[in-house]
Amino acid sequence: MSRFMRTAAAAALTLAAGAALAGAANAQSYDRLVVFGDSLSDNGNLFLLSGGTQPPAPFYFQGRFSTGPVFVELLGFSLGRFAAGDSNAGSINYAFGGARTDLSGFPPGMRTQLNAYLGGGGTFDSNDLVSILGGANNIFQGLPAAGASINPAGAIQPVSLSAAADINLLVDSVAAAGAGTILVSNLPKLSLTPQFGGTTAAPLADYAVTTFNGALLTGLNTVAANRPGTNIILMDLFKIGDTIAGNPTAFGVTNVTQPCFNQVALTLCSNPDDYFYLDGVHPTAAGHRAIASLANDYLYYGDRGAATTHQGELSMRQREDSLDLGSEALSGWAAWEPGRTTVDVSLTGDTTDVDSRGLAPAAKVEGQGIRLAVDHSISDGWRMGLAGSYRQAETVAGPTRFDSENFSFDAFVGWRSGPLFANVTAGAARDTYDDILRSTGVGPVVHTGETEGYSRGVRVQGGTWFDMGGIALSPRVAVTWASTDVSGYIEQGVAAQYAYEDRTVEGITGEVTLRAESAIEGVTFYVEGGWRESLDDSSDPVGTGIAGSPSQVLYRTIEDPMGGQLLAQMGLEVDWGPAQVGLGLKGRYGEHADSFVGGITLRMPLN
Repeated sequence: MSRFMRTAAAAALTLAAGAALAGAANAQSYDRLVVFGDSLSDNGNLFLLSGGTQPPAPFYFQGRFSTGPVFVELLGFSLGRFAAGDSNAGSINYAFGGARTDLSGFPPGMRTQLNAYLGGGGTFDSNDLVSILGGANNIFQGLPAAGASINPAGAIQPVSLSAAADINLLVDSVAAAGAGTILVSNLPKLSLTPQFGGTTAAPLADYAVTTFNGALLTGLNTVAANRPGTNIILMDLFKIGDTIAGNPTAFGVTNVTQPCFNQVALTLCSNPDDYFYLDGVHPTAAGHRAIASLANDYLYYGDRGAATTHQGELSMRQREDSLDLGSEALSGWAAWEPGRTTVDVSLTGDTTDVDSRGLAPAAKVEGQGIRLAVDHSISDGWRMGLAGSYRQAETVAGPTRFDSENFSFDAFVGWRSGPLFANVTAGAARDTYDDILRSTGVGPVVHTGETEGYSRGVRVQGGTWFDMGGIALSPRVAVTWASTDVSGYIEQGVAAQYAYEDRTVEGITGEVTLRAESAIEGVTFYVEGGWRESLDDSSDPVGTGIAGSPSQVLYRTIEDPMGGQLLAQMGLEVDWGPAQVGLGLKGRYGEHADSFVGGITLRMPLN
């Protein structure tokens, strides 16, 4: 499947994955939302304060600077408006259209907004989410004078730096007051808006924005270091702008260059949802829906990153399978012929269905592999061998999918004396994870990534055989230790760019099985069943941060991927001259996953 087709398939999962994640976001939840900002966040405050004159009622939706709810109203909270003397106990919006970042009186600047909130008895709690977005009005008001000066860049720079300093002071004050999470948005690329696009003012406007954004990030990093009790998340509106402008139809709009509202003729377009902008700089309802989707990708990164648990879990299961095959070669009923050397060539296909476990989405894994093994009987009591294998798999897990390759090497040695036998298998593997795709839920935006890891493990098995007259029975026990290290990596994309920590998936299992074999005229049949139980799960939690943001790394503990497992396998081996051809099917029926492996093996003697 080409990368294009994989990307399209991942994008098609966006809606279903987004709905699933919304229900799974309990581990990263917020009790209420408090908003400080300007017109991009105002849900009607300026309209009420201005007596219904700003923005003009006939052309704007219920006092919003948009054709519908603004993005903070789409984050899952019932937002009240600012009103002097009202309770600040619930979710509340203090944003005012036209607000600067400072202590302005009308419309209330953002620092004035915070003072009004605190002065009205407002407090912050560790489960509160606070949204802070502003700075554009400072720049809008500073651009005319800067553009007319002999040094436009030098004139606008202090305006941008001062606005960023105000925002950082606001963030620090809110964090000091006890807010658990603060979503801070930087400013979008103004040259993409109808007001500035294609004008001579566009380069200076973009310079002002990049100056503001750089100073904002620098200051937020300092605040975050000094306020470790608050998770400060920077939402990057600037980065996604070119993507929306370059492919608007993928975001549900067709026009990103013209405003829906003609402010000269005072007419409104008949199809506002086809436009990204209502006027020169304010998004329509469709534009705000895109911003809200982006905000959710930032706000729930700890939960959404949990889907990567399937990378390490897959490699750990593959390591256990390789160790199982080592025991298989050393635990059969047939006697060992001293000096005998044989070669096995096996082709396998496998499928695994993993249930959802808390924040880890359900997964479907399909793969195939090839294995080459050589074993030699040193005597009738000792046998040893080496095996190398390659396995490839494709995993789809909620909004995430990835390809994996596994190159493994195992060594095994066995002992037997009469009906008793014991064996040890040890090995290691190199794991690679390519074409990692994550549907972000932000329009068609799919993030990509790749990483690698290493696996190792040891399996010890012992048992005995009983000749029941035509049928041989073998009770056996085994203990397996397997461990996989997955290297951390950073996604590539324009939404929240998740940065994953190194992770180890490690566990010990014990099993008890019973095998039955019977041979008739060159054909050997076998069946085996038993139970495998997890004795220890020492896996690391999944750690997810956001690249380019001062946000904290959040950790999510994932339940044991298989739990207790009913083991079952069956197969036959047919003599084919001096060689043997084997067919087998193995299944694990786990508490959290079902796995099946089928294969064909050609076994050939070398002497």
